[in-house]
Amino acid sequence: MVYIISELCGQWGGSIRRAEQMILQSKLAGADAVKVQLWDTYRMPGADRHKWEYLHIEKKDLKRLQDFSKNLNIDFFASAFHFDRYEWLKELDIKTNKLASIVLSEKFKHLADTMVLDDHFQKNYISLGMWDKKELPYPQQEKNVYFHCVPEYPHTFKRAIDLMPARFEESGIHGYSDHVTGIEACKEAIKRGAVYIEKHFTIDRSLQCKTEAAHACSMDFSDLKELRTFCDIERNKARESQTETLFLKELTENSKS
Repeated sequence: MVYIISELCGQWGGSIRRAEQMILQSKLAGADAVKVQLWDTYRMPGADRHKWEYLHIEKKDLKRLQDFSKNLNIDFFASAFHFDRYEWLKELDIKTNKLASIVLSEKFKHLADTMVLDDHFQKNYISLGMWDKKELPYPQQEKNVYFHCVPEYPHTFKRAIDLMPARFEESGIHGYSDHVTGIEACKEAIKRGAVYIEKHFTIDRSLQCKTEAAHACSMDFSDLKELRTFCDIERNKARESQTETLFLKELTENSKS
């Protein structure tokens, strides 16, 4: 079964009420999980950091969104970009952690290593969008799930396909984080064996923030619903193929006896 993650990122626009609406719509459309990003925007460098204040989430707001998600029976987790935000995840007993590709850079390396090695987390989703080395950053373990990603917002379907693993399982990468307009690249990733799909989500394209480039490649309710239906169809095809294979194997064995 394909696990679909609805990324709220900046599409919630700084409104916790809107974030709750996005979580509800994600659940109704078929997402398995929702995710937020934990930036302390007041510590961002530069005179124009006020542009990013809409991304700021307080701990009480994180708890509110966690509780709201729990009541809807949809998984909830976050990406932490600061040590105190990482501690929030532990204090709120959030067992899944997403490492954005920038966290694998030298600037964040100590934070990334600390989170990956922390036994508190049952899953570490790790984006390879900015990882330029041939070997994977951490050992191949069940709790470490790697995501193929092109960190351009948006980029073309052709570029996505050209850079995408031919077969995800053989590459050691099991997830795909999408930044292409529409859901066709997600469908192709699933056909190639991706079992985790992450994509930005919006409930209103007119709410695009000038600073939020990912809004252009966000999926809406109808996109997410179509993606869920596609996943279910592909799952049924796989089951039918497996059943047919087992039936033919049994026929062959019976003919030999």
